[in-house]
Amino acid sequence: MDTTKISGELIVAGKELPFQDEEKEKLAAELSFANKELIFQDKEMESQAAELSIANKELLFQNEEKEKRAAELSIANKELVFQNEEKEKRAAELIVANKELAFQNKEKEKRAEELIVANKELAFQNQEKEKRAEELVIANKELAFQNKEKEKRAEELVIANKELAFQNKEKEKRAEDLKAQQEELKEVNNELHEKAQLLQLQDEKMSRINDELLLLNQHLEKRVSERTRELENLNHELKNLNLSKDKFLSVISHDLRNPLMALMIASDHLSGDIENHIFGEIQPFAKIIHSTSHNILQQLNELVDWAKTQQEKTTLNIEKINLFAAVEESFELLKVYATQKNIVFENKVPPGIYVNAQALMLRSVLQNLVTNAIKYSLQGGLVTVTAQRINRMAEVCVIDSGIGMDTNTRENLFTNSNATSISGTNNEIGSGLGLILVKDFVVQHGGTLRVESEIKKGTCIFFTMPAY
Repeated sequence: MDTTKISGELIVAGKELPFQDEEKEKLAAELSFANKELIFQDKEMESQAAELSIANKELLFQNEEKEKRAAELSIANKELVFQNEEKEKRAAELIVANKELAFQNKEKEKRAEELIVANKELAFQNQEKEKRAEELVIANKELAFQNKEKEKRAEELVIANKELAFQNKEKEKRAEDLKAQQEELKEVNNELHEKAQLLQLQDEKMSRINDELLLLNQHLEKRVSERTRELENLNHELKNLNLSKDKFLSVISHDLRNPLMALMIASDHLSGDIENHIFGEIQPFAKIIHSTSHNILQQLNELVDWAKTQQEKTTLNIEKINLFAAVEESFELLKVYATQKNIVFENKVPPGIYVNAQALMLRSVLQNLVTNAIKYSLQGGLVTVTAQRINRMAEVCVIDSGIGMDTNTRENLFTNSNATSISGTNNEIGSGLGLILVKDFVVQHGGTLRVESEIKKGTCIFFTMPAY
């Protein structure tokens, strides 16, 4: 009877073991599927965590550079701290659940050992199942370790493991409770869906923040570009300041040459007349010497004042100037020089035209252009100055009937490449800087220059200045 009883118990145990094995296999399959889902979720969260880490670094950098973004970053950091604290709590709950699952596995191992004594074949199967159970325990331990390392995903992992533990207990007791477990799983999925939506909202917020950071970067790049242009302009101005001294010396050497020449010619005549005891003619030349000397002193003082304004970078001292009177003044200063070639001056500027100009610069422009007209005119030539109003500008033209110029000379007339002057009709020698100064002074007044000329037909140089 004992053998029959044992055999009956073995038969019953044999029937229960396949059922338990099937249940364990189902549980193992479900746990494997859940683990795969958790691993996929971990990878997704790692990717999002890397992106969030990069975004946080960029936000921290911008906070240091731009205090305007400090308030928003502070709020975001507080939210992250709160979430980390919640995830740490969830991780602790997951550890407790894993311990309960390990205890249940040990209880199942004890049952398997009792079945091994009754049936060697069942014992072998139970050993295989124990190995699988141990692998599941190891997998759960590894999963717990990963959950500890990745606290940002701890909340989702805790909920999933709790649901798995609850399902294992309920399946061992009653298979009929599966429907209730599925409903609970739907609730978990809904919670996960809500959390996914929350993450999406956070991603959208981060996207907006990134867009704002991009705008800030573009603004900074624009500011850097503007500052670079300002520095380039400043360097250009510094170069111009360094050239101011050379221009000042050039103005003195060029603009004062003609009055000095007149003084030398008059002095030479005066000396010759004194030696010949022609005292009756001394007085006109003495007057020329006196007038020319006075003009030299006046121009020298004005040039010194102009040089000071260039060094101090002050604005032009613009004043209302009658153009006809300014041309007459230049003709008077150059009259002695023109007399050497018997050149006649003709001022055809309408008396009613006024310009807004700096007096010294306007005088220098007129004297340089009239001097060049004399220089390249033949004996007995004519130098004429005309003017007309064009909109808000006055266009002045200095005309001579001299030797003219070719196309290449005309195109390079106001450039540094033409710094070497061509000798005049009486072999007059110049520095070639006069026309460069003319261009500089005209441009400073917002004017323009152009040339019309043909070989042996004379030249007309036009320049414009603001009309009053």
